[in-house]
Amino acid sequence: MKFPRKSLAVIGAAALVSIGSAAYAGPPWTVSVGGSSTGSPASYTAATVGTNPDITFTVPGLTLTCDDGTAAGTITPGATGTDGKAGEITSTSFNTCNGPYGIALNVTQNTTWDINLDSDNVGGVTPGNIGNVDASVSNPGGACDFDVTGSVGGSFDESTQQLAVSGGGLTVSNVSGCFGLIANADPATFDGTYQLANIANITIAN
Repeated sequence: MKFPRKSLAVIGAAALVSIGSAAYAGPPWTVSVGGSSTGSPASYTAATVGTNPDITFTVPGLTLTCDDGTAAGTITPGATGTDGKAGEITSTSFNTCNGPYGIALNVTQNTTWDINLDSDNVGGVTPGNIGNVDASVSNPGGACDFDVTGSVGGSFDESTQQLAVSGGGLTVSNVSGCFGLIANADPATFDGTYQLANIANITIAN
């Protein structure tokens, strides 16, 4: 996932709902969309909320930002804790992203990102992660390019229908340029909250 250091996934869904490909070993929660736990995957869209800039991407000693972002994908009614995957983030956008010394950065999602749930719903909030993240970040003039892969933590809040994506678990690679401020193998964090829309109410039953 090439994020401007303040970027993005899903949604991650990466706006969106959330998350990696690690094995899941948790309780048997079940996802419902519009009160139903059966049927085909339901499409959603999402947009970041918060105080501009909505998205931050951080590596050691440096924070990159994006003013806002969007995500889209699907949520699977009937998804359970058997494998932990509740949906996908199939597309994202990151807008007005700034890198080192304020240079412009573009972020491209390279793979479909997974929305994973890690444990039971507690008080309407279900923790999870956005997995299988793979993105590329680039400066139009070639001053700073790098890739971002891994997974990042998150949670879904039933009361607001928001997916909060926050934490570490991402790694930087294929760095070119960047004024020596970003290095291969740098750990990275991503922070952004996405408001889901154009989908019936999502609930998660324990």
